[in-house]
Amino acid sequence: MTDVMEKYSGRMAPGMAEYLARSEELFSHAGDITVADQRRAFTKLCQAFAGPHPDGLSVRDHMVPGPHGEIAIRIYRPAEAAGTDDAMPGLVYFHGGGWVVGNLDSHDDHCAWMAATSGVVVIAVDYPLAPENIHPVPFEASDAAFRHIAENAAHFGVDPARLGVGGDSAGAALAAAIALKARDDVGPAIGLQLLIYPTLGCDHSLPSFTENADAPALTTGDMAKYLGIYTGKEPHAITDPHAAPLLADDLAGMPPAVIVACELDPLRDEAAVWHDRLQQAGVASRFYLGEGLVHGCMRARRMSPAAMRLFEEICEGLSSLRT
Repeated sequence: MTDVMEKYSGRMAPGMAEYLARSEELFSHAGDITVADQRRAFTKLCQAFAGPHPDGLSVRDHMVPGPHGEIAIRIYRPAEAAGTDDAMPGLVYFHGGGWVVGNLDSHDDHCAWMAATSGVVVIAVDYPLAPENIHPVPFEASDAAFRHIAENAAHFGVDPARLGVGGDSAGAALAAAIALKARDDVGPAIGLQLLIYPTLGCDHSLPSFTENADAPALTTGDMAKYLGIYTGKEPHAITDPHAAPLLADDLAGMPPAVIVACELDPLRDEAAVWHDRLQQAGVASRFYLGEGLVHGCMRARRMSPAAMRLFEEICEGLSSLRT
């Protein structure tokens, strides 16, 4: 890690080096520990950078039906919604973690502060993870959870006409795939796709996969490993756009997008290509590139002004659901 840090140190935003040093103490992508241990370590990593919930935030857990068993969700209702039964704009959110690690607790801080800052109800989904559940199981469960929420929006206090789907990293891939399926099925309606440093394809010929091949926080090798665990296939053998959304032939009719990417991330160019293709298809898309930032940097927002600016862009984009 020291050599990597020296290589990237001149390009990283203030606060990133300190964040990465602390992260390395808490979690590693190394394959010499069990998946269960990786999951525990990842959750502890995320919680180590978390803060207390915002004042007035209402948080409750719930279960929804799915094709492979019940799915846990967590509903974050901002303080401004307290004491009212009015339907609020909502976002169904899928956590990152390479489809292998992560849960409701790992991303609790993100979801709590996104809800409080944007004024949007955030509903986090605890989808089944690989390798126990390979594609399409996590996607089918995620899609079922979204559809249940959309079809029962009043029960969750959200307005189905102002309902978005989003996520970070692997969760953003699920969100984009859900948006594709909803477009193809002509519903449920989706008001926004919020994609935070998303993984969307399997074409490692994009420049950022070479330029940031050994980047801190996530390498090209890490991403290839996680994609293989998730799909059970080599990248060249993946043909399903619900596993790699950039494989979709046409993006016309997709929901408006807010996309954020990090400069020092192998996935950077996938996000940019998705943004460009949406615009070419006539879809409104807003793109923000966090200069000097690494994959997963939302966790660093209390240590890095640049990471905080990226988080503010996310929340500003999410607040567009309120209009």
